[in-house]
Amino acid sequence: MSSICPVCNGLQEVQTDCPVCSQRMSDYGKLSDLLGPYSPYEMDGISSSMGNSHDLQNHCLHLVTCPNCQSSYTLQIPAL
Repeated sequence: MSSICPVCNGLQEVQTDCPVCSQRMSDYGKLSDLLGPYSPYEMDGISSSMGNSHDLQNHCLHLVTCPNCQSSYTLQIPAL
């Protein structure tokens, strides 16, 4: 059975506040889409550098940015 990202599929919105200024952060989409056409093949290297790659298999990595202070973070969205 394959997992789906609820944010990518429009089932929910990213609702997280900036840890720096407490404003609502904006979702800029999947990290693999932002990194370029070969990034899905390189995500194994990124996920292993971020920790346990097994844990990240059931998550979709999204880039979130604060429109107020411009802070950016990678957010792990649990897959359904």
